[in-house]
Formats: sequence, C-alpha cells, structure tokens
Amino acid sequence: MLRAERQAKILQIVRERGFVENDELATLFNVTPTTIRRDLKDLNKQNLIHIDHGGLSVPDYLGEYVEPEYETKMYVNIDRKKAIAKAAAAYVKDGDTIILDSGTTNFQIAKALKNKTVKHLTVVTCDIKAASELCCEEHIDVIVLGGLLRTSYYSTYGPFAEYVLKQMKADKLFLGIDAANMEDGITNVVLEEVPIKQQAMQISKEIFVVADSSKFGVDAPYKVCTWDYINHVITDRAIDGEYKTYFAGSNIHLDIINVN
Repeated sequence: MLRAERQAKILQIVRERGFVENDELATLFNVTPTTIRRDLKDLNKQNLIHIDHGGLSVPDYLGEYVEPEYETKMYVNIDRKKAIAKAAAAYVKDGDTIILDSGTTNFQIAKALKNKTVKHLTVVTCDIKAASELCCEEHIDVIVLGGLLRTSYYSTYGPFAEYVLKQMKADKLFLGIDAANMEDGITNVVLEEVPIKQQAMQISKEIFVVADSSKFGVDAPYKVCTWDYINHVITDRAIDGEYKTYFAGSNIHLDIINVN
C-alpha cells in the first residue's frame, strides 16, 4: 500500500471514530509503530489530525479551513469516488461538450471516460491531472483552461480561465465540491476556485454535483451557489436520508450509487 493511500485511510478511520490508538493502526495496516508515527507526523503537519496521548483525533478540517494535500485527497473515499465517476460517465453522450471541474472525483471521471464508447467528445477542464489522463484519446478533444496554476493541486484559476469559459457553452458540468448543506447550498474551501465554478455553471445546460456522502452536512467559508442551480446529484448510499427528501422536494435528481 502506498504511503499516501495508507494516510488517507488513517484519516478516514479517525474521522469516523473520532479517536483511535496508534497501536491499533499499526496492527490494522500491518506496519511497524515507527511507520505509523511517520504517517501521523505527516498528517499532523497538514493540520489534519491532533496527536494525543497514545492516539490521535481529527479536527473539522473544513471548519478550520485546512485542506488535505492532493496526494492524500486522492485516496480518501477512493472506492466511492470511482463508483460515482462511473455513474457520471454514463450520463455523457456522443457529441457532448462537458466541463470537468477540478478535484479528485473529476479526475476519476476522466479515467472513466476513457472506457466510454463514443465517436466524439469535447472535454473542457481546469484540472491538469484530468487533462493529462485524456490527452491520448483520439476521440476526445481536450480544452485546458489556462491561467494561474494552483500550487500542488494541479488546477488552474484566474481571469484568463474565466474569460475563456465566457466564450463557450457546454452540455454538462460535473461540479466538484468541498461542502454542501441544505441551508447554505454549496460552499468551497478555496476562494480562488469559486469564480471558475460559477462561470462554468452559467454556460452549462445541466449541472451535476459529483461528491461522496462525506461532503454533505458540512460547511466551508466561500459560497458557490444555492441548490436552485443544480439539476443532478450523484453520491453514495451513506448520504443522510433528509437530503433524499430535500432533493425530491427541490426537483433535483438524486443518483445514489452502491459501492462494493
């Protein structure tokens, strides 16, 4: 198991339990206590965990405005992200122009699109990882939004990227999110990403939120949009039942994915 994958799983476990002991983690991952201590030191450096006596607890990283490193995020809830990505790719039709937002779930959508049987597809993205994944597909035209490159997160932002989007139109937007709740709608940890998301929404006929269930019921500091803009939500079955009722009443199609 890769170090980033193990650290992501450690983060998932401690988020679910609230507290976990170091020795239990060493046993669970079949590694030495020294290896676990190095993992915890890395996570602590990112402010993703608090190291306590003999164990660790996890802060609310959204509430404290802390975002995991990309390599860690890649493996957090990865099975859910892959299942959501497969379901999202099923909505893509031959001849579509789609926008892939930045983030690790949209990266998985890019991977799923490689197996899509279509004659032609246009993908617009601000995500360098997603663009790289699709660059060798002859039936897919990839338009990369230029601009400033966000350090260590492989995505572009800024006025140039926004200007290019204003000249375009798209059939579908797959919107990545940091947080969502019924009261505030969709919110984001990083302010610079918000204008890109909002402009992409303005030019898209259909907007799909693609996010695992851990993103619901939490809040981040920067507002992206209310639920009025959203047509579809693709998530996993662990989403709270109150959201099922809310989306049904808001005429938002909810696609709940079973994860093996």
